[in-house]
Amino acid sequence: MKTLKNISIILLLAFGFCACDSLLDVETKHALPQEDMENEDGARSLIIGVYDRMQEPTYAGRDFLTLPDVLGDNVKLNPGATRYTRQYQFTPYYNIDIWDDAYRQIVSLNEALYYLGKLEETNSVKALKGEALFLRAYDYFYLASIYGRMPGHLVDGFDLCVPLVLEPFFNNGGSITEQASVPRDKVDVVWGQIVKDLNDAFEYMNGNDNGNFPNRGSAIAAKALLSRVYLYMGKWAESAAAATYVLDNASVKIYSGKQYTSVFSSGSESIWQLHYTEAENLLSSSLHSAYGTKDDGYRDAEGYGNGKGTGDAVLSVTDDFVALLDQEKDIRFGALRKVKYSGLKLWWTIKFNSWKKADLFGLDDVPLIRISEMILNRAEAYAHQNNMTQARKDINDFRGKRGIGDTDVPDSGLLDEILLQRRLELAFEGHRYFDRKRLGLDILRPEGLPTVPYSDYRVVAAIGTTELDVNKMLVQNPGY
Repeated sequence: MKTLKNISIILLLAFGFCACDSLLDVETKHALPQEDMENEDGARSLIIGVYDRMQEPTYAGRDFLTLPDVLGDNVKLNPGATRYTRQYQFTPYYNIDIWDDAYRQIVSLNEALYYLGKLEETNSVKALKGEALFLRAYDYFYLASIYGRMPGHLVDGFDLCVPLVLEPFFNNGGSITEQASVPRDKVDVVWGQIVKDLNDAFEYMNGNDNGNFPNRGSAIAAKALLSRVYLYMGKWAESAAAATYVLDNASVKIYSGKQYTSVFSSGSESIWQLHYTEAENLLSSSLHSAYGTKDDGYRDAEGYGNGKGTGDAVLSVTDDFVALLDQEKDIRFGALRKVKYSGLKLWWTIKFNSWKKADLFGLDDVPLIRISEMILNRAEAYAHQNNMTQARKDINDFRGKRGIGDTDVPDSGLLDEILLQRRLELAFEGHRYFDRKRLGLDILRPEGLPTVPYSDYRVVAAIGTTELDVNKMLVQNPGY
């Protein structure tokens, strides 16, 4: 029988994931022989392994949510911070770096899809196929958003995105380097594949994904991510239609109570979230630690906490962001707290405040897609289509749920109002930088830091030198 050299192993070499002395020093990444993996349980184990990798703090467990705000204008570094300093300063070569981790996941998903493709298409097999495609689309969505220009917003005609790797790799001899070298595909091709994967994922999982929601990929999550993808692509009608499906069919609804932190403490709006057990607690590497310390309950006469306790406290909320909130009416103001830290008066977010167990610092589920995003997607999509009646209806409905009533801005200012509400609602959840980038807008910075023009080469991340050295078909992004 031919030996299947999993594409993950080949690409670990081609993209510089391991430091072998020889490119021919290849080992399989799982101990079980191939014939023991060619079944539903084997495919499922590969998919679950991808969730484990996604939970890492350098991926969706933390940095997917922190770095887009570090690169934007919602947060600033706390005194003494050492993490994120180069991204905060927009230092060349320091953007968001997920290449290694993303391709590790993709190649495992491709292997799972290969095995599933050989099985009878039962409902459970369909669900796993859909889940693998959903996760692959998610990884490619971030790869495309980080390492390429956005659809419709190219600079100087440069339209290379990332390599599309969609199949396992059979090594039947010959040069591994040549066979594993993969060129970058064009922007439109990569985004088209993301859409295809999500549409296929929805079809496979629809009616077959019982038990997945909200901690694993589901049909409703695939449709929600599709709404986001279409928004990034400027496909307004398609984004609105996908958002409408989610708003009409999701089992969760937009929170309408008075305690905004309930959205995060109970996951009441989560369409998809990363679930953490106590054994998986990220502790000092958690979102809570990035955005502050454990709250001991102390408040002085001015309402300030002392900022003492467990936690790295790397990031604070900018004063400019706080000023955008109506402190009397907007329930989102309840997700901020005042602290005195290193001699300064600061604001911290408490969206990720170790809600699951008060005595276990850092233990939280991480929301990756929320239902509120869907009404904001739809409102924006309507506004771009000049359907101001429906756009105004959506944003007023949403504003009402946040306690601030209808907007009185004219139609000419409605899109800006929608983008403002998007900024306020999705702050610290990984959207701000990408919401500027996807529209081809300059990247605004806080605390007097200079605005970064969209055309600046640093807005697109560099491909690592190891990948370029090994994969000779790769082309570096302009400017590096």
